[in-house]
Amino acid sequence: MTSGRQNQVAWQRQPHNRVRRLRLVSPCDVTYALAALFLSGMQLIPPSLRVCVINRVCESLSGFLYTVNAHSTRTIRQNLKAVSGRGSPSDGIADGVVAAPRDGGYERFNRGADGVERDVRRLLSMTIWNSLVIHALPALTKQQIVNLVPVDGLSCLDDHLAAGRPVLVWCYHFGVHHLIVAALLHARGYPIHVVAHALHMPAGASVFQRFYLRRLQRISGQFPMIDPQEGPERTMLDVFRSKQCLCITPDYMIPEAQPRSAFEVPVDFLGHRACLHTGGLRLAKRFHAGVVTILSVQQDDHERRLIVEPFDLPTVGFTPVELQRDLQMCMQRLEAQVLAYPCLWWDLKRDDLLERLEVIPCDDQPA
Repeated sequence: MTSGRQNQVAWQRQPHNRVRRLRLVSPCDVTYALAALFLSGMQLIPPSLRVCVINRVCESLSGFLYTVNAHSTRTIRQNLKAVSGRGSPSDGIADGVVAAPRDGGYERFNRGADGVERDVRRLLSMTIWNSLVIHALPALTKQQIVNLVPVDGLSCLDDHLAAGRPVLVWCYHFGVHHLIVAALLHARGYPIHVVAHALHMPAGASVFQRFYLRRLQRISGQFPMIDPQEGPERTMLDVFRSKQCLCITPDYMIPEAQPRSAFEVPVDFLGHRACLHTGGLRLAKRFHAGVVTILSVQQDDHERRLIVEPFDLPTVGFTPVELQRDLQMCMQRLEAQVLAYPCLWWDLKRDDLLERLEVIPCDDQPA
């Protein structure tokens, strides 16, 4: 997947004139409304049954959301098709064909129309599950949170902490919401801090979104949250100095129209190019922190698991070229999971996903 010119960090962005209008209601509000109703009902459910009820409700509502929330269904379907090939969706690649990395190149296999629709339904189910759990977290005990999702591979995290090293936890926008991952680790006794855009209310948030974001803000009382809009570097320094765990989302792709920062580098991802921020990685390397990744797997329509794996950085330096190589390998791990479980990549429901990705020019694609 890595581009032949991966060491170059300069590129051009295409301007666009899309105007974003403020609105009282957004197309995704069906999900927020369902989560709000569920929150009210949670108070009537015995605590011992709440986790089971969450899973059952998600199974029942996924088909309903697929039918009534046409905007999200259409967005997921279009994004899935658009990122399924090496180039743009107009390059002749059939719907549902995914480009998989193989020996430095790409192998294409066809998921078929039925496979695409199945992925759309499963992603909607995951979206509901994340929303319901986020709303339910303040009402759950630590043991109930532990029982939400099985976690495999925690020994590599234990080894770093036992050796007196801080840990950088890379939790992608894949599968279980990164705030839920932080809650799961915190409930197990890990000293986790999470970087999250959850403490400020966006100016254009709709009524239901505001209710949902208020709920996110309440979670900050359960475990430490760091808002990147409040100059987080000093707080992140304290986390690493105290040999604790910092959870960040390395695959947060910078929008194409946003002014470029000196702390951003481009990486290749699914035949496109994304721009990622390097701040958390720089600090982790400075303090010789251990690095682990956390990704979800789904063995059937219902059971999901989290997999914690060690990650060895390919470089030790701090130059943009070295940080780019680190993040390129980081995104290769995510790419492999997206190809294996596309129904868990919840960036597919973003309206602006394609604005955050650039098509790699033909002369700069992998051979």
